[in-house]
Amino acid sequence: MKKKRVHRMRRQGFKKLAALFLGIALLLFAATPVFAHDLYLGSSKWAFGKDRILSTIEFDPGLFEQIKGIKELGYDLDHLTEEQLRDLTTKVIQPYIDEKLSVSINDRVYPEKVVKLEREGTLWKIWLKISDLNFDWQENQVSIAYHLLFEETSNQHVNIGYVYYTDADDDAVQAVFDKTQPNLQYIFDSNHTVWNFSDKTAAFLTDIATFVVLGIKHILTGYDHIAFLLALIVIGLSVREAIKIITSFTVAHSITLLLAAMNIVNLNAKFVESVIALSICYIAVENLFSKQVNYRWLVTFMFGLVHGFGFASVLREYVADKENLVRSVVSFNVGVELGQLAILLVALPLLYLIRKRFSPRTVTVAASAAIFLVGFLWFVDRLFNLQWVPF
Repeated sequence: MKKKRVHRMRRQGFKKLAALFLGIALLLFAATPVFAHDLYLGSSKWAFGKDRILSTIEFDPGLFEQIKGIKELGYDLDHLTEEQLRDLTTKVIQPYIDEKLSVSINDRVYPEKVVKLEREGTLWKIWLKISDLNFDWQENQVSIAYHLLFEETSNQHVNIGYVYYTDADDDAVQAVFDKTQPNLQYIFDSNHTVWNFSDKTAAFLTDIATFVVLGIKHILTGYDHIAFLLALIVIGLSVREAIKIITSFTVAHSITLLLAAMNIVNLNAKFVESVIALSICYIAVENLFSKQVNYRWLVTFMFGLVHGFGFASVLREYVADKENLVRSVVSFNVGVELGQLAILLVALPLLYLIRKRFSPRTVTVAASAAIFLVGFLWFVDRLFNLQWVPF
């Protein structure tokens, strides 16, 4: 009778462990954004002169062809005739710009005219112009409302906007864009569709806030980074040890984030993403086979260096020039740290509550096994470029 009771208790314990493992695995797979590191990026450059605004909006071909109405024409975008290019401009691009983009100065809206559509290298460029103006741009309130491609990309599109104060004529504006530093910078996304500015001080503060928000957004949608953090803390650490580990991770990824953003050190993106997945697997396995871990802060530091390159792969696309590089990197990193803190503030109380229901070792084993499974799937998917895992 006693043996049957022991056997029944073990079986119930196994069922609880299996249920906990399944629950954690489902939780890790629950949220599925399109791709955490694959944003639909574009850029826009705006030249503000005394009597006109000349701007260009740039997209790669895959993003450009998603503009509503382009596919309906059935044109081969790689082999357009002059007549087809004119049709594309007048029948699709101009009406689309009229609907999705507006510029206002002191609350008066000025129409944007599409003056040219061209394919330059790997980019499509939409050239726009507002004429017959007479303004001092430092004393007027400007508002750019940008709604391009959000509907077509399920709100995944991001456009980096740059403002240049220049009176260069139309033919010389491209050289200004290519060879000079922008005066202002903003990031349009589905939650930030309107850019208001009137002086550089306000724009400076907005720029910092934008990169802080970008860092928070990236860490909260970077499920591989979240899994890595959870694997680090699920083993059950003292507050002192947890602070040491998180600090080592922060220092490490801050170093490589800055080096990569400055193009001093660059690693292959496939290698970086694969090693990030492998780091998750390593920490999870260590949790499974070691009840106590020594020098985890050092292991975390080494893997944190690689995670920094992962952060940089996103940030590099947003940094316009070396003049604002340090400010952008520091602001972005502050956002990442705030995001990490938010994750820990949610995860640690949850772990505490779960540990009151299950034994600490059971929680560690179940969570680490689930995290290992997810990390291993990421590793195989990224190593062989299978694109099976949707996040």
